[in-house]
Amino acid sequence: MIRFFISPHPTFGNYKKPVKWKVEASPYFWWWYALTLNEDYRKLCEQKASGETVLAETAEQEKQLQVYEDFDDVQYTGCRYAAFASWWTKRVNTLETRGEYLFAEPYMAGAANKLDTVEDAQAAVESANTLVLSIKLDRQRQHVDKAIGRLLQKHMHTVKGRTVRNPKLSSARYSLGTSVVVDALKKTFDLYDARCTAELRGERITNWQIAQQVKLVVKERKRKDEERYTAAERRNTTVVVSNLLYRARSLIDGASKGEFVT
Repeated sequence: MIRFFISPHPTFGNYKKPVKWKVEASPYFWWWYALTLNEDYRKLCEQKASGETVLAETAEQEKQLQVYEDFDDVQYTGCRYAAFASWWTKRVNTLETRGEYLFAEPYMAGAANKLDTVEDAQAAVESANTLVLSIKLDRQRQHVDKAIGRLLQKHMHTVKGRTVRNPKLSSARYSLGTSVVVDALKKTFDLYDARCTAELRGERITNWQIAQQVKLVVKERKRKDEERYTAAERRNTTVVVSNLLYRARSLIDGASKGEFVT
């Protein structure tokens, strides 16, 4: 059964050699990538892999353990895109892969169902998106159809267009909560990776240099042939890079708590 994702799910081209841009087009890849960069979660993965018993001492640690139960070990070596493809497509039960289990909308029951138990009826009554009807079986069919039609017209509001893709309406185990501009996510993590790489090499690098390195364009210059940036443009770019680096750290921190708030 094909599952529905409110936000774009990843396509790979080839699972063993995924196409980079296809993978990066999905916000779920960046969620996974943020989790791989979280030091506390990385340590938890190592502890679990070694068979160590890990007990939660705080609410935050308890949440992290729950995330581990769902997301499992995200450590990898080699190509990050192949690692993500392997993680995403791993089957977690007889019906679902990891990606479907975490991010797909729940299996939809039939559009209309007969309720056979009091428990089913109670659950339907308490559901915000279910209408419970009582139908007299000894009435003429045409009258019943008209009565049902009137009730549906009154209570059923059709969801279509962009509303169907609204992350705020998601019922998935983990959802983004808001629409995501994937290009902005890519730039955010490109900047973060560039900063971390420079630090590992012991290099001192400015925000301006990082922006140049990842080809971050904050504001188009009026003259295409202008070679020098003004001091104001440099300051503006530096501030934007600083904000994006802060955003990257926030996303990485939230990933271990089961959140990816953009």
